[in-house]
Amino acid sequence: MRPMSDQDRTVDPVHDLRWVLVGLVVAVVAVLLVQAGCNTGPEHRIEDGEVTLDLTEYSITPRKLVMPAGRLVIDAKNTGKFVHSINIVSDDDKRGNRRAKFASSNDGPGDPLPPGDTKPSFLALCLAPGDYRIIGGQAGEEDLGMVADLHVTGPEPDCTPVPGRRREDPADAPPNGEEG
Repeated sequence: MRPMSDQDRTVDPVHDLRWVLVGLVVAVVAVLLVQAGCNTGPEHRIEDGEVTLDLTEYSITPRKLVMPAGRLVIDAKNTGKFVHSINIVSDDDKRGNRRAKFASSNDGPGDPLPPGDTKPSFLALCLAPGDYRIIGGQAGEEDLGMVADLHVTGPEPDCTPVPGRRREDPADAPPNGEEG
């Protein structure tokens, strides 16, 4: 069979249109899948300063929380097969680079929550207005989707908000471990 020359090739508009339509269908399906995966679900309003979070393998439910500034008490229920803990961090960097940590259920005498357990007052703190993230406290859980967004609204609270602590930047550290 001899190779086709450019003159032998003809344009078939119907064939080309089919490929354009297939491409459009694939693009629409991809967008729908991404939106479904990124959907944080309905907004859950915290009115009384207390919320129960369901912790399971790589998800926190509810995923989108809104509350007035002030005291927040998190009750936790581990519906998964692994131990779970949580951290509350600032929402300024979704990848964890030098963002502030406001609280951790690992701080203090508590251990991570075992599978099947429920713990009232798993974490309690006072938050100022702003955007926060509640993330899984075990390594890699945030990247795997164990995340809930927390939006705190209103004026400054009556309680004293917990100050965020930023991770040290290695570039800011004194040379050779010296005190600075």
